This record gives sequence, C-alpha cells and structure tokens, in this order.
Amino acid sequence: MGPKRYVICDIEATGLDSDRDLIEIALITWEEDRIIEVYETLINPMRPVPEFISNLTSISNRDLKEAPKFYEVADAIRMRLDGAVFVSHNTEFDLGLLRKKFQEMGQELKVKNFCTLKVAQLEIPGLSNYNLDALCNFFHIKITDRHRAIGDAKATLHLFKELMQLRLKVYPKILFLPHHEKSLKNVPHKAGLLYFKNDQNKVIRMEACFDLEKTGRELLTVNEANRDLLINTKSIDCEVTGSALIAEYKKLLFYPYRPHWVVVIEKDVNGENFFKVMPYKKDLNGLWFFKNFIDARNKVRQLEKELLSDRFIYRDSAVSKEEILKHNHRIEKLSKEAKFPSENLVIVGEGRHLGEKSIVVVKNNHVLGYGYAEAGEDEIFSNPESFIKRRFFHHLGVDLATKRYIRILKNSRQKTESWRSMSAVESV
Repeated sequence: MGPKRYVICDIEATGLDSDRDLIEIALITWEEDRIIEVYETLINPMRPVPEFISNLTSISNRDLKEAPKFYEVADAIRMRLDGAVFVSHNTEFDLGLLRKKFQEMGQELKVKNFCTLKVAQLEIPGLSNYNLDALCNFFHIKITDRHRAIGDAKATLHLFKELMQLRLKVYPKILFLPHHEKSLKNVPHKAGLLYFKNDQNKVIRMEACFDLEKTGRELLTVNEANRDLLINTKSIDCEVTGSALIAEYKKLLFYPYRPHWVVVIEKDVNGENFFKVMPYKKDLNGLWFFKNFIDARNKVRQLEKELLSDRFIYRDSAVSKEEILKHNHRIEKLSKEAKFPSENLVIVGEGRHLGEKSIVVVKNNHVLGYGYAEAGEDEIFSNPESFIKRRFFHHLGVDLATKRYIRILKNSRQKTESWRSMSAVESV
C-alpha cells in the first residue's frame, strides 16, 4: 500500500445558514511530504452574494457571474478527492456543503476525513479559541489571503502538518498555551507553592515544588496527561518558601493527610515480633500509613519477604530465644526506614531570599515547627527552637512528609539542604 494522499480543502460560501452555497473552492493535494497539485476556482452560486460576504472575501457578484457552476467542476473535484483523505478546518462545514452539492446532482460523496478543528481540540486542550486564526497564531503560522479559499487552504495545510506531528508524538518542540506561557514568565526557579487557578480565580490545584518554574512547565506542557489542568487553569500564582519541605507543610494545611490503614509491630505469645496492618486510629503508634488497604498489605508482604531468611518453617524443636532476638532485631532494623534518623534533629536549607536560611526542628521524633533566620549555622544549631515561627503538635502529615524529605536529601546529588542530628535539642 502506497503512502496516503491528503487533499486539503477550503471553501468560501454565501453564508453559514443551512441554505448556503459554494462561491469558491481550493484543493491542495499533499503526498510524500510535498504538494503534488493545487486546484482552485470560483463557483457561480446562481444567486446574489450577501454584501458582508463580499466585503469579507473580496469576491463580488461580478467576479462570480463568469465563474463555472458547480456541476461544471464537480468531476474535477471528485477526481481529486477519490481515494484521498479530505482535510479541512471544520469538515462538518466544508465536507457537509460538498456532499450537499453532490446530492443535488444525485451523487454521493464518500471520503475519509481529517478535521483540523477536532484534532486540535483533542491534542491542544485548554486553548481559549480553536478557529483558524487562533491556531495559526499558536503555531506561529503566517496566513496570507485570509478568507480566500487558497489562502485558508495553505494555512490549513501548515496546521495539518503541525497537528500530525502532535498526534504521532514526534513534535520537536514543547508547547504551552499562550495564557499559561505568560503566567510562567513570572514564576521563579525557587522552591515553594504553586497555585493553579480557574477563571473565577479559585485555586483548583496546589503543588509543593523544589523548582516552581520547572514544575509549572511540566504540569502545563500541552499533552494528554495534563488535559484537565490545561482546560481548567486560567492563571498561575506562586509563593516562594525557599524549602520544598516547608511548602509541603503549607500544602498540608489545605489538604490534610488522612490515612485509613497503618502498619504496626505486634508481638506473638513467644515474644516474636511481626508486622501487621490495622485500621488507622489517631495517636496509634504506627510505622507506615496508607489510604488504600491493598497498598498497606503489599508493604507488609514486601517486609515479610525480607524476613524470610530469619523464619524457620519446618523444625521439630521450638524457636530458640537467640533466634527470636535475631528476628526481632531484623524487624527493628527494617522499621528504621519509617522513622527519623535521630530523635532530635535540625534541617537547614535555603530561605526565601539571599542570605536567609529555612529551619525545621524535629524533637522527640516529631516535627516541632519551622522558621527562617539570617543567622549563621553555629547560632542556629546552638538554639534552633528560638527561630521557630510556626509550631506543630504531633502532626502526622508533617512528620511523614519530613521523613520522606530526609530520604530524598540522602539520595540527592545536589544538596541545597542538610540535616544535623542533635544529642538534645534544648528549648528556649
């Protein structure tokens, strides 16, 4: 089977009503990435053309008087469309009118079609307008002879080529909606909170970010995965926190973490410890917390696999105390990944502006609070609690976010923040 042949079409008509008629048509045949033929002609509608159409298209009744009637060019049009894919911007209008004209001659026009309007709506969600002018502006396509069939057909051809690359996932550039691109210019490369707002200026999504600008661009890149956000986001705002961890704290104030299941350590009658999934209750001393039971169960299964070497399935005698101690030691070792590396520690990172530092204090295995300071690290570590501006009291979501963040810091190559274990964090 040879390469597909596409015929890009644009027509001008006497109006938009159901009784409209053709006054001009242009057909550009595109095959093997090149234009094979260009066909264009005026068509006498055998009726006066409304004045606003003449002013829009510059096609006068005098121009149409000597033009061929549709039945005189019908074969030339059909010949070019046979076996090709019909392409236009709004095929419902263009192809619909062509089919109507052929039906008037007692003929049926069957052709596969590609509507650049519908494909654009699918591939570029959230654009405020999908008319030919807006899309050409989006792709930086220059239109000449606007509202003339050949000019609009050439523009539609360029638009078709751009959309085909998007559809085939081979588009060479990263695209953003114009109003998003404008908002992103005001977003810095700093840690903080990113706010996505709808047309009523209401926050519809909030993201805690290491890099506000980078995250904004990732979430607003034109692609299918971002469809809902692209459609609903009209503007973007941000709050610089310096620390992505503090940004996460602020987000938790709006979207509290509410787990449903927790993994705990239980002890059997022999004194041997084991991991168990239980429904979450406030103040329950758990290790891992989950919203989904399956995730909690899978975590326990993963832990149990790591314990297999310590289990004694087939044996005649009871498990010795030494074996129980060894097993319990392994349980304790595995549970450390869910705990703070030290009961008391201080995390120091970048602040909101040059010269400022962010401070997070952990005391007795709970986040005590956070603040900012322009002091030196020696002064900060000598009395970290004196710099706290926002305090927490056993806030589960904050504690879990901090543990997760410390693991990220351990694995990060570029460390803009660090934590120091304190033998005792003294209060002021």
